[in-house]
Amino acid sequence: MVPEERYSVRVKFSKVGSLKFISHLDLSRTMKAAFLRAKLPIWYTMGFNPHPKMVFSLPLSVGTASMCEFMDFMLTEKPDYDEVVRRLNASFPAELRALCAYEPQTRFCDIGWAEYTISIISPEASADMASEIKKLFEGEIKIQKTTKTGTKETDISSLCDIIRCEYENGAINIRAMLSCGENSFVNPKYIVEHILSKYPDLLRGGDYTVCRERVFMSDKKTEFM
Repeated sequence: MVPEERYSVRVKFSKVGSLKFISHLDLSRTMKAAFLRAKLPIWYTMGFNPHPKMVFSLPLSVGTASMCEFMDFMLTEKPDYDEVVRRLNASFPAELRALCAYEPQTRFCDIGWAEYTISIISPEASADMASEIKKLFEGEIKIQKTTKTGTKETDISSLCDIIRCEYENGAINIRAMLSCGENSFVNPKYIVEHILSKYPDLLRGGDYTVCRERVFMSDKKTEFM
């Protein structure tokens, strides 16, 4: 039996709006349904329960939007990458968009850092408040981190870089570079929790949003693709 040809494809996609509230399992189901509608020549695993082999990059917390999610899968025919993007977007819901497709040259484990925008919408938001919040991140950043061995206080200052913190249009917008290594993943919720430990009423009558904008290699400079 001649082995079936397989071609690796990586798709970069965005997940925004109401879709930021779906789980990873729901995202996988959505992708499988989109593959069927798109009529792509997807390679399926063998055995009693054939399914498309999909591998996703970094975990994304429910409630977090993203402009830089990645998914790897395989086709049985040499891909036309522009056509892959066109077919997927024709099959995706409106708040899920394929941005580009290409042959992967890197591994997901090569990702070391992720850049987020955290927007705090609050009646108390001001330029002075933004300056005070920026100072909160100049020393130790102690959070309660839960792992398999339990919950303990951890200083994540070496794993967190606040690039900017500014007041704009009624919100405090924070641009943060956070570690996302396998053993050093920093959830952006820790940034918000650290702020609320000092200003517990900041979100009273307000809310906050989080969006992952870009991901980088371990050197913190080379953007991952």
